[in-house]
Order: sequence, then C-alpha cells, then structure tokens
Amino acid sequence: MEAQAVYRKSDKGAEAIATRGHGVGGKLRMLLILVDGKKNAEELVRLAAGMGESAQLLQTLEDQGLIEAVSTGAAAPGSATPSMPAGGDLGKLKSLATRLLIEQLGPLADELAMRLEASKDLPQFVEAVKRAYAVVRDVKGQATADRFGAEIEAQMPSA
Repeated sequence: MEAQAVYRKSDKGAEAIATRGHGVGGKLRMLLILVDGKKNAEELVRLAAGMGESAQLLQTLEDQGLIEAVSTGAAAPGSATPSMPAGGDLGKLKSLATRLLIEQLGPLADELAMRLEASKDLPQFVEAVKRAYAVVRDVKGQATADRFGAEIEAQMPSA
C-alpha cells in the first residue's frame, strides 16, 4: 500500500456500510467510513491512529476488496491535506455540525454537541462526528444520517 495512494470505497465497501454486511464491524467499519476518495493512505492511517494498527486495518480493507485505489503517487486534486485545518476552519466545521445535529435531534443533541465543540483537532472532531452520525441514524434513519454526514464532509478542509 502506497502512502500517497488515494482510496475510495468499492461497491462492496459501500454495501458493507449501507447494510452492515460482509462481516465488517468495529475498527474496520470505522476506518471504512473514513475512506472517501479524497484522503490518501497516509492521512487515513493518521486519522485512525487511535484505533491501533491502522496501517494493517487499511491493508485489510484493501485485501478484502472493500476499498480501491483511485490514484497513486501525488495526492489527487481536491484531496484533504494531512495538516490540520486553520483554527477558523475547524471552528466553522464545529458550528456547522452542532447546528445540523441540533436541527435533527433537538435536546437529544446536547451531549453530542458538547463533544463536537470540545474537539481540539481534526481527528477528535471526526470521532465526534462519527458518534453523532450513528445517533442520527438510530433516531432519524439512514437517509437523514447520510445527509447529515454529507453536509459536514462537503465542508471538510481540502487542498
């Protein structure tokens, strides 16, 4: 696996997320959610560092045909950069995610909104968004959760 290769979910990977199928659970599922066709392998490994053995997990996703390389070598145009976003960018992301979460969950959003606002860096923010996504999915359904996630992902910092 090349560090600068950009990966996306394969059809099998997208199906595994949508149906919770193909035996993908736990850490593999969390890492598969992060794969978006914009981040390179190095960044995915860094974002998933808290899971432990993130490089091996990413290799497992590729070996199982759940992800595929979009490009290798230099990062694709528009791919997210490994560096942290400027404080203002992360602040805007936090505000957006908190607003969307409150719109969807009302008072149920309080604890999740506090976690979003308390995130100190992009990896912490991503973890908080994943938790929020799961709660929105459980309360409002998959389609609403997908819209929630897509709106946030569209505003993520890019090169």
